[in-house]
Amino acid sequence: MGGGVTGRGILRVVGACCAALAVLLAAPAARPSTALLADRGAVRTALGSVEAEPLLFRGGIGAGDAWSLGWDADGRLFAWGSNDVGQLGTGSGVGAESRPTPVRLPDGLRVVQASAGVDLGVALTDDGGVWTWGNPDIWINSPVPQRATFFDDLDDEVVGVDAGGYFYLAWTSGGALYSWGVAGNRLGRPSSTDRDPPARVTAQGLDARTVVAASAGRFHGVAVALDGVVAWGDDVGGTAGGTVAGLPDDDPVVGVSAGARRTLLWTASGRLLTTTAWETEPVAGLVGVAGAVVSSPVAGEPGQWAWDTAGRLWAWGSNVSGQLGLGVSGGAYVTPQPVELAAGSTAAAVAGGGTHALYEAGSGTFAAAGSNEHGQLGDGTTTPRTAFRIEVPIAGWPASTGADAPP
Repeated sequence: MGGGVTGRGILRVVGACCAALAVLLAAPAARPSTALLADRGAVRTALGSVEAEPLLFRGGIGAGDAWSLGWDADGRLFAWGSNDVGQLGTGSGVGAESRPTPVRLPDGLRVVQASAGVDLGVALTDDGGVWTWGNPDIWINSPVPQRATFFDDLDDEVVGVDAGGYFYLAWTSGGALYSWGVAGNRLGRPSSTDRDPPARVTAQGLDARTVVAASAGRFHGVAVALDGVVAWGDDVGGTAGGTVAGLPDDDPVVGVSAGARRTLLWTASGRLLTTTAWETEPVAGLVGVAGAVVSSPVAGEPGQWAWDTAGRLWAWGSNVSGQLGLGVSGGAYVTPQPVELAAGSTAAAVAGGGTHALYEAGSGTFAAAGSNEHGQLGDGTTTPRTAFRIEVPIAGWPASTGADAPP
């Protein structure tokens, strides 16, 4: 959501538009195979150790309202946090998990991309399959991932997916953008019921344009096309949407994150832009931006994060639960603040949840901050944290043992 994207700018961009997002940040040295948590000056000082193979989320991370996702280089997908409507995809719609738990995808499939929406998830697998799960009021969802067979019948490979506030987006190598989920403005097209199959987004004629990236926010969606950027949904023109104004002519937008009532866009040269509707302004003080994320809280201002090509991280916006990772809880920040990371690490990606956030260090380890009532920080506790200073290595198990091994 927002992220998913990325939080990562998950794009299949045509030509030079994708060049900036193809840069991989240097990974820090591998951490020992130990699950160990320590937090200087934070609320918890130590968590015992267990010798095991570390679980490294080199594939990516995601965050929803009160839950999180991560997938490794082998394409194994894990989820943790709240599970009240089956958003963890474990087959159960009750309880919560404070440590990464395998999502129940069929054996033999590798996840290449995934996204955590408010309380729904979506994953793209290496065979081109699109899988959804979570809130049963949305489409065909259940606590076990279901394949959206609609996309299997297309002669156009899906290359990107995103989950937002009760709806999904998927786009193809040919530039077609599809939406499905709760009927309404957020789908960017006429819709009648919450069970309607995926269909092309029509806002501002997107069904006749080439889309290279998209993001599903809480109440709105945004798409980057080869010939401009379009936003639609509540407060941004309804189903018809509008074209985002004020974009540079000589510096194409290559990434987008939509959150709650706000959108971040970044360009090929690393400029960061923000918009609350269709008018855009630069985010002052940041250059060389490699990616950005806006969260989608239930109410209030969202949190915002951006990282540069050197792996430095900044945060601003709401800090009601300490989710910005600044070492304190409460208040809001108008301008980007530098965030202290774990020693020796860099930020390769960020996922912003309702009131929590994760950053991935490039090596696959991660750190988390913010609310932890449902275990969404993934450290085995329900203790909140306000800083990213210490990474949270997770003891896993070898890929050859399969997903049935205990976490």
